[in-house]
Amino acid sequence: MKNKETLAEIIGIMLGDGCLYKGHGSYQTIITSGKNEREWIMYVKNLFENYFEKTFKIVEIKYGIQAKCHSKEILEKFLEVGLCHGNKVHNKVTIPPWLFLKRKYLIKTVQGLFDTDGCVYNKYGKYAQIEFKFGCEETTISVCNAVSNLGFNTTKVQKQYNNATGKYRWRFYLCRQKEIDLFFDIIKPKNSKHIERYKKIRSGDTGTFKWKR
Repeated sequence: MKNKETLAEIIGIMLGDGCLYKGHGSYQTIITSGKNEREWIMYVKNLFENYFEKTFKIVEIKYGIQAKCHSKEILEKFLEVGLCHGNKVHNKVTIPPWLFLKRKYLIKTVQGLFDTDGCVYNKYGKYAQIEFKFGCEETTISVCNAVSNLGFNTTKVQKQYNNATGKYRWRFYLCRQKEIDLFFDIIKPKNSKHIERYKKIRSGDTGTFKWKR
């Protein structure tokens, strides 16, 4: 299972919900998910364990669930392939350039990013829209470029101020309906919440509410 496509998916997940911590002799790789995404975090745990041949523990936290591993070897591997430890927003992380060299790498990277930091939601009827949103402009532009390089027509990256947090967020969308279907066909998300939402939207079974992230 140690191939670059698997690594590309793992990097996408890390760019989305992952964190690399290094300090005071401690080396941690952490992936955080929502409390209702136990199935997803177990998929992540198995994916990372099979690739790195290290054990990841599942840890319950106040606002979610984490898959966590203390390993200098894993952290150094991530640094080697283009990631960095510490705050991703402050470090202005972007997709490592080598992942743009092959389409199959980029597909798996976008898969990992969408599974963690993407969203498909219903606007009206059977009309779906895909959103990517990040707390860093450079990250958002990098992901937007990756999605565009795969042949999708994205909106421009938009800046939005969040009154609740007092911080800015950056986002872009996929709005063309044929491309939404193509996105799910090509990217093949692994997070079941996205798949279920997409199917419900297309079937018209969306209830009286609109999904949000």
